[in-house]
Amino acid sequence: HRTTRQDTQTENKTGIKKRRKNDARRPRWRQLARGKMLRACALPFHARCALPFRSAFRCAHSGRRRGSAPPAPQPFRRGGDRRTADKLRASQKLPHRERPINNQDIGELNLVFLGTASAQATTSRAQQSVALRVQNETWLFDCGGQTQMQMLRAGIAPLSVTRIFISHMHGDHVFGLPAVIAMCANSSMQQVSASADVRRWEKVPLQLVGPVGLRAWLRTVLANSYVGLGRLRLQVHELHGLEALQQPKHVPAVLSGVPPLHGEVLAPPLWPEEDGAWSVPHPTAHGGRSAPRAPKMRIRAVEMDHTVPTVGWLLEEYPRPGSLHADRLLPLLEAHGVEKRLLGQFKLGTPIELPTGELLQPSDFMDPPTSRRIGLLSDTRDCSRAAAHCEGVDVLVHECTNACTNFDRQRGRGPDTIRRLAVEHGHSTPQMAAQFASEIGAKRLVLTHFSSRYLGSGSAYADGVMNEIRNLAKQHYGGPVTCARDFLRVEMQVNGEVHEHHPPRQPYEEWPGNIFKTASEAEGGEAVEAAAEVAEAAA
Repeated sequence: HRTTRQDTQTENKTGIKKRRKNDARRPRWRQLARGKMLRACALPFHARCALPFRSAFRCAHSGRRRGSAPPAPQPFRRGGDRRTADKLRASQKLPHRERPINNQDIGELNLVFLGTASAQATTSRAQQSVALRVQNETWLFDCGGQTQMQMLRAGIAPLSVTRIFISHMHGDHVFGLPAVIAMCANSSMQQVSASADVRRWEKVPLQLVGPVGLRAWLRTVLANSYVGLGRLRLQVHELHGLEALQQPKHVPAVLSGVPPLHGEVLAPPLWPEEDGAWSVPHPTAHGGRSAPRAPKMRIRAVEMDHTVPTVGWLLEEYPRPGSLHADRLLPLLEAHGVEKRLLGQFKLGTPIELPTGELLQPSDFMDPPTSRRIGLLSDTRDCSRAAAHCEGVDVLVHECTNACTNFDRQRGRGPDTIRRLAVEHGHSTPQMAAQFASEIGAKRLVLTHFSSRYLGSGSAYADGVMNEIRNLAKQHYGGPVTCARDFLRVEMQVNGEVHEHHPPRQPYEEWPGNIFKTASEAEGGEAVEAAAEVAEAAA
């Protein structure tokens, strides 16, 4: 367009000459197209027309008049003009990705057993690791040597891992941790687009919780293996005040001079509370705010009796309001002309006052609050300290390293001998796990952390041994008992129902590690148990 005389007087003459020179070089249609394109780019993202374009730079509903005002911006639309949102009143602002969650949105909880072996892994069992799938996040409890491969086989995305909990510093529980962190870091660097997961990883660090010595060990391993964290941020919480640390033989060789990693977020130490348990804080973003969309679950650590400082984990969902008996409440509200919009606050515990002055208490029209609870007790020979914290858990995961089977009885070893050997190494038997589950009133018992002599392939011989161990536990516990195999999934519904999804059978003779054994040895399994016995004695 041509500039007016008034514009010419106010503008710089040099700029006018350059503009006229450039306009003379461009065709008329290109000048008009350039102007329309610039006006379209000046609009905020949410104000652009989503209708099909009639031409290259004109949408279907746009008028022919020039200089038409753009549509009004939408301040509440995600991705809109931030300057417009800043001008709103405080009551109208919506925080970005930090809206509070209702606990009913947590949905089902899925426990996936990635590894069920003890110190020595086998072809059918990986070292100890349990994954909890809650909402879109994955929490790992212990990371054995094969955890990285087990995650890929189970279809767990590395970017979904937000918290890792280490029970103790034995190798079969931590040797897979550096590989998992490296895989998560590589996944964050390969994510090129600015997706929600990348923004979350840049703000909220990966939280690791474990005994004293975890931070120094992790810094040493990652620094000397030249692992680049990329966008990943780490935050290590160490549990101080363990009674086992007061013994001289259990004092870890903590390297105080190891510098922090690039991208590590320093965290204060965690000390036990008055009841003797540790409360794990929620992951925090920059500024100390709670992590966006963090599942509302309370996680506590309780000390176990093992050969090294060890803790167990108690997961408790925040109480959810019970069901509302609308058939009793609604007729009463309609009779007195009370609005139904008060039901939202009524479900949260606020009583409703009738015109007659009578107060309707929520406890009279609602079921008691409910919450799902999970107990994950790793290597231990005595977990009496956790009895008060694990009362009435829905699912109790307890270790079961040794058991007195037919193989042991044929060689003259009874239950007392197996129990004594298990206690000497800091482990438990099926009877010990069942007695503890019966004392605390657990609704379901899942046994894991089996010795290498107990196969988990699902063959006829392996199932027979697992049935023996299950029957030993049922002698002292009346609830359902499950012997976990790798990739077992325990699904906990919101209504309290628990369903188990067992992995497909994998006969032992089909594993590649069995190509040097005869068919009789593979089917009988005695040679396998004998070899495992020799390996345990050597260890």
